[in-house]
Amino acid sequence: MAWVLLSYLMGSVLFGVVLGYLLKGYDIRRDDLPGGSGSFRRLGPLWGVAVAVLDAAKGALVAYLALPRPELLPYMAGAVVAGHCWPVFFGFRGGGGIAPTAGFFLVYAPGPVLAALAMGLSVAAVYHLLYWRRTRRGIYPIPFGAIPAVPFLLYLLRGDPAGLKAALFTGLAMGARALQMLLRGR
Repeated sequence: MAWVLLSYLMGSVLFGVVLGYLLKGYDIRRDDLPGGSGSFRRLGPLWGVAVAVLDAAKGALVAYLALPRPELLPYMAGAVVAGHCWPVFFGFRGGGGIAPTAGFFLVYAPGPVLAALAMGLSVAAVYHLLYWRRTRRGIYPIPFGAIPAVPFLLYLLRGDPAGLKAALFTGLAMGARALQMLLRGR
């Protein structure tokens, strides 16, 4: 249980919020989500990439901690993403969970997650070119690409019970957060 709690607390560190305060003295969550894409839009490309890498790194670190504890691996994966989505340190208002999920699975199952990321980014690129660029309406391209990428990752991990359960838990956390954001208008 302590490892799962530690994973949640690690996920609750939102680098977009921290950098927003350090760079501009404001809470990025007033204007956008505190993940990589929101930081890209509000703080600039360099800081957006830095936030995405740091958010992925916390997922990767949790995966390293989970590997010797296979019975806890799915719960630790779900906890780091839940912490990112509903961070205890920042009033339970966090990001979408894509980067910590990607970081976790880059350590745990690099082949399947790279395939899912490639597919998701391809979908996001097509969506951006054919729709988003012209209308600026609907779901942002990267989260849009995650919609088919998560089921694809589940499919790729179908022969790995712990990995499948971890992907299910992270996908459910991201889906719940996405639904919450859609219902609130952000």
